[in-house]
Amino acid sequence: MKMFIELWIELMILQAIIGYCFVVANAFIGIYNIKDLNLMKGDFEFVRYHKRFGWIEVSIFYILFIQCMYMLYAHLIAADPLLYIPSGIWAHTWIGGLVATIMVTSKFIVARFKKDGIYKYGKYLGPIGFTGWSLAHWTSLYNFYFIVLPNWNSLGRLAVIVPNSFIWAAILPFIVGLGLFIFVLYRRGSEMKEKTRFAFNQIAFLLHGVTFGYEKSAKELLGTPALFKYVVPRTYEFIEKMMTMSGLDMRKLEKLSLSDALNEFMKMAKKIGMAEKVKIKWESEKSFIIESVNCSTAQVRSVMTKEELTNAICPWAIFAASIANKLTGKELRMEPSEFNEIGASTKLTLLD
Repeated sequence: MKMFIELWIELMILQAIIGYCFVVANAFIGIYNIKDLNLMKGDFEFVRYHKRFGWIEVSIFYILFIQCMYMLYAHLIAADPLLYIPSGIWAHTWIGGLVATIMVTSKFIVARFKKDGIYKYGKYLGPIGFTGWSLAHWTSLYNFYFIVLPNWNSLGRLAVIVPNSFIWAAILPFIVGLGLFIFVLYRRGSEMKEKTRFAFNQIAFLLHGVTFGYEKSAKELLGTPALFKYVVPRTYEFIEKMMTMSGLDMRKLEKLSLSDALNEFMKMAKKIGMAEKVKIKWESEKSFIIESVNCSTAQVRSVMTKEELTNAICPWAIFAASIANKLTGKELRMEPSEFNEIGASTKLTLLD
């Protein structure tokens, strides 16, 4: 039984070391973009791995949290005085446990449910999450290597699953974390590819800004009904040529239902690298919402005021409206888009 407990404790330390590898890797990603987190908008490879590493580190953290709660329960039942006086157990329980969990959870809530906050407050949220994980990690290593391990007898005071040296356990996450970060940079592409990506996004940046300017002027001159009546149908002709240049046949959409055609177009849109995803949510047979997530042109909105975006329409909504108009022959009503730091949400309704 004692050997089982010892192996379990080692397994927990191993989980902590693995989790901290991803914490360090994500820290490198954050530091790399620390001057302006808005540069990550549209940088899909960075965003993709940043999210994956985040989910891994958070999952491991809460898996460890559940196990630690059981350990805490065992210490409470045994009336262990080390829970209440400064010691390795005390530090890991209250500083690396309670305080760390509050810090990691606060960052997780924002990252999961308030995505806009990552770009606005990432410079603060990142260090908070990193500090919380660090408190949990370092207090667990200290408690294990300097308090728990020296008192083991059944395994000869030797760690079996994790490094037997505190130094190696401390250094390993930084070596692996740096390796993971370098791998992400490799996946992101060479310097030349990065310049090409940057130029592509800057073109999108400029065109998106021009679109907002013309849209606002056209509304003032023609009025909203006229704008959508004449501009939306012409937009389909443009995106048909654009998609053809990208190797995608828009004529296939005309053979599908409106719902399937919109879904297929959104898959096409993802392939050209302009957004991580574009989602469609039907509210009724005539009404649906277009939502863009991690749109590369979101950088435009970083330099625009709330007033400048008032009554503006996301280009993805205009694209969707042009497809709906082509397939149904009906005009559409588009509500003003609700813009956020990483995309936009727009409601469209088919008119009889």
